[in-house]
Amino acid sequence: MKKNIILAFAAVASLTLASWGLIGHRAVGKIAENHLTPKAKAAVQNLLGTESLAEVSTWADDYRAIPAYKYTTPWHYMNLPLGLNYKQFQVKVNGLGTENVYAALQRCEQDLLAPGISKEEKIKALKFIVHLVGDLHQPMHISRAEDQGGNTIQLNYKGKGTNLHSVWDSKILDHQGLSYEQVAEKYDHVRPRQLKQWQQDPLMKWIWESYVISSKLYAEIDTMENNTIDDKYYEAHLPIVQERVEQAGVRLAGVLNLIFSGAPINSSVIAPPPAGEISYK
Repeated sequence: MKKNIILAFAAVASLTLASWGLIGHRAVGKIAENHLTPKAKAAVQNLLGTESLAEVSTWADDYRAIPAYKYTTPWHYMNLPLGLNYKQFQVKVNGLGTENVYAALQRCEQDLLAPGISKEEKIKALKFIVHLVGDLHQPMHISRAEDQGGNTIQLNYKGKGTNLHSVWDSKILDHQGLSYEQVAEKYDHVRPRQLKQWQQDPLMKWIWESYVISSKLYAEIDTMENNTIDDKYYEAHLPIVQERVEQAGVRLAGVLNLIFSGAPINSSVIAPPPAGEISYK
């Protein structure tokens, strides 16, 4: 009974915690599945059984919604001041420590690679990777601490109150009225050359891209009349959402293909883990 209550609590809480929302995260997982090598597909199936990457994509939000695992909440985002150039950005990110999405993702990647980690822990690491790659491609997850990633910036959207973070988590995606399978099919049209480039880009660049976008979003809000957004906002920003979801799926596949390739890992995408320990327990 107690276990059922905890799971029910997590399911309800995840509705308000999930970045990209259910549709976005599952679309990222589905796109990644489309680009896995046969070897990676087999390894994923060995760990997840009948569950797909799409189906486990929001597990990390359910996990942090359970009080005992609330400590994993900082793994989903990164707080940074505005106005940094790329060099300053790198220095700042590398100096943040372990409690952020950049550090957590690297540790989970290393755990999935490590031979001495139990299967149970590898499953958790994989589920976190699927989710965190999606998180860091959502621009408002790489944003300012003072407004909680846009959560305290109130907006009026279609006559209803919302906030900047929520608009980017789900409302732009939900406006299309598509299932996650339809979103994945609509968005996943990357050309081979672009796919290769996205997968070769270092992890730092993935986060920098989100930082640049969120900086522009903040600037837009500063000039917005009555903090009101409409269909023009949706139409102007949907292409950004589409690209970030597609990039997340393609890059997630690249990470998993590399991890499960069996080849020596020498990549800036899968970087050495930061100092300090990250525990799923």
